[in-house]
Amino acid sequence: MLSLRGMSPSDSSHNNDDDVAADYSRVHYDASTVPKAAPKEINNGRNSRRVIFLDGKSNWVKHLRRTIDVSERALREQARLLDSEDFSYRDPLYEGECEPMAQWQTTSFPNCNMFHELDFYGKVRRSELEYITSGGYNDIFYVDELHTEMALKILQFGTEYTDRNFDRVRRDGLILERLTKSPYSEYKRGVLCATFHYRSSPNRSSSFSHTVLNSYGFCGFDVLTPYAHGGSLSGKIKDWRKGKIELSPLTRLQYAVNVSASLAAVHDIDGEGLSSVAHGDLKCNQYLFLNDELKLGDFNRGRFLRRNSTDPQTACTYTIGKNDAAFRSPEEYLYEPQTSAIDVYALGSIFYQLLTGEEVWYNTDTKEAQQYITEGQIPKIDDELVNSEDPIDAALREAISMCYAYDPKGRASAAEVASFLESKLSELYVE
Repeated sequence: MLSLRGMSPSDSSHNNDDDVAADYSRVHYDASTVPKAAPKEINNGRNSRRVIFLDGKSNWVKHLRRTIDVSERALREQARLLDSEDFSYRDPLYEGECEPMAQWQTTSFPNCNMFHELDFYGKVRRSELEYITSGGYNDIFYVDELHTEMALKILQFGTEYTDRNFDRVRRDGLILERLTKSPYSEYKRGVLCATFHYRSSPNRSSSFSHTVLNSYGFCGFDVLTPYAHGGSLSGKIKDWRKGKIELSPLTRLQYAVNVSASLAAVHDIDGEGLSSVAHGDLKCNQYLFLNDELKLGDFNRGRFLRRNSTDPQTACTYTIGKNDAAFRSPEEYLYEPQTSAIDVYALGSIFYQLLTGEEVWYNTDTKEAQQYITEGQIPKIDDELVNSEDPIDAALREAISMCYAYDPKGRASAAEVASFLESKLSELYVE
């Protein structure tokens, strides 16, 4: 029989905090075996724990303290967030004249039962669940479920259970779910069309199908997607730069088309030509190869854009509290109001890598590079590539220029960039 030591059966029926506090003042303890601080702890009913003894003994259970090593970087991040409400609460969808762009932004479709059905403990024993890597927000695990290979993304261990973090995963899962309907060949506004044929290329994918990673669902801090065996676009470019693989100009132009087409799908998720989503962290390692097809995934930093109720054809701006690296737009590093145009600028940084094989500002200190970006400077391209008459080099240079406009209102849209690159590919390689 289970009993709560020191409490009578009638005591255990108390429901309010004051009664519980009174009950805990009678918990039995032995002064010879309890640390000196124990009486104070035991008499503090609100901080004490209910202790259930299965063997009927009255020995006090000691609570052991663990020492957890925390990196200096993590401590600095905690200090930075101490006074920031921005990192505790979700971004409001209703604020002043701003309202949700679409009703689906307010919804959520978790399928937690499926996650609970996965036998994680058994999978670890059978090597069907393995840690892969960690990203900016997530720990990534490989999962084999009845020979279906999946990637499980979980917010990193130690992440606070805040409303904001739950909403971060909700956005990630919801955007992936909405984009499962957007095959490249069915891009709604007619800007992109995959009906033409390319000349034979050993590195060419047989089809463009979906350009955004599929989703098996999400729950709490977890998102489940297909496992991409082919690695990331960033890894492939690095291998090409090191001479480990060959990436022909045609292949790199095809990658540029896919990259821009996926962003165009994201920015026109509702088919009305007004972006309701900003990715917010667009870079080469966000693009993964699944069955030799390039897929965009991971919307942890994504933002739901809101409609201006007084001018329904415009979107309200937003800001993000910390913008790292050196591939982002001037307005991000100036912490000025932002729109989905920040993604288009980042698209230019991906094209730069596809053209040169190097990350933007690779030989410049990050802080200096950010300063250069705010001043309107762009990363240098080697003279050999600047003067190249190769039509693919010329197409990538032009696409970079379309994206790197300093004024966000002067940047091309993702659909316009994708249409331009597709037209160049069509001109060069249509049979």
